[in-house]
Amino acid sequence: MKKILTITFIGVLTLAASCAKQDTVYKEYLKEGGYIYPAKAINASVEKGYQRITLKWEAPMDPSLRTAKVFWDNRTQSRDFNYADYPAGKLEATIDNLEDRSYTFEIVNFDEAGNKSLATELTTAPFGESWLVSHAERSVTSAKMDGEDAVILMTKSTDEMTATHFRYKNAAGQWIEGPTMLPADREIRLPGAQKGKYFEYRSSYKPADGMDEVASVSWTKSPEPILYPLDTKGWKVSVTTDQEYSSYTADKIFDGIASSSNRWHSARSGAAAKAFPKILSIDTAAEEGKESTFSNFTMQLSPSGSAYHYIREIAVYIGNKPFDPNDANYAENFGKPIYEGTINRNENEPEVAVKPAQSGQYFAIVFKNSYHNSGYIDLWELVPYGYIPSEAE
Repeated sequence: MKKILTITFIGVLTLAASCAKQDTVYKEYLKEGGYIYPAKAINASVEKGYQRITLKWEAPMDPSLRTAKVFWDNRTQSRDFNYADYPAGKLEATIDNLEDRSYTFEIVNFDEAGNKSLATELTTAPFGESWLVSHAERSVTSAKMDGEDAVILMTKSTDEMTATHFRYKNAAGQWIEGPTMLPADREIRLPGAQKGKYFEYRSSYKPADGMDEVASVSWTKSPEPILYPLDTKGWKVSVTTDQEYSSYTADKIFDGIASSSNRWHSARSGAAAKAFPKILSIDTAAEEGKESTFSNFTMQLSPSGSAYHYIREIAVYIGNKPFDPNDANYAENFGKPIYEGTINRNENEPEVAVKPAQSGQYFAIVFKNSYHNSGYIDLWELVPYGYIPSEAE
């Protein structure tokens, strides 16, 4: 029994000695009477922006609180705040020059004795250049003059897009900024735009939970200048032999008058009436270096309805050598057509699009057949749209 008591006593002494050593180890971290933690920052929130964030929080009601410190980037960065500078107790801090990645921000309060609170943590990721370049831009589907203005048609807006901005040259050659197209819109007018000139555009974007609207750094140049009806004055028109009826000669397609008495009508009788192809050959007489680029052609037909619309299948050729309107082997000799298709009989002014647009001094339209049993072709006006590349910048 004495032996057992002795061993027990020795064990108690050993345990006491061990505890004494542990007290010595942790003594420097212990505060007499316990550590005092001031109140934490309350009602804290964070808004993300472009390469920046904004922190908002409220100071607790504890009058002993004096300062706060915000830490971020693994506590390698910090900023101090004096609550005396914010008598309303509401603080707001914007932190700039952040990278496009996630950050954790810690708000720590300090009282007059230097005691610090537990951290209030907020984690967010500002958006930056990599976010911006990942957003698709709109595309131009059409850009044409309408009177004194240009009408621009665009594709649909893309994700997080807030607006599309434009700049263009006016009639005096000055660059004009504006107007702005909203995401829901796809058409916009550029007042007083100069015809045949390129324009530029760029869009701005904003995340649903972001505070900044950011525009693309660079402007996008339009794929084509603003198209306009080309000046056909001085253009020379020739047509397949015997394919003009009475006074309805081929040159009237460029006289600017769309009427029943000012039009081209092909032969109405004999073998010529049913003969195909019927070919219009045009020489624009352009100076070297000032050849037009053709983007589309509008055919003005009889407004009386589809029964008087005879044009059916056509092919369009553009080049820098004359096209012979009497060439029976046009398919071999004219080269590759820039358009082949069937005209919609239900339209009074069907449009033929040239994609991609093509330049040349000469062009030809080959009429392969007709909706009329006798082979009639009836064209009131031909309006070519395009631009002159040497004048487009």
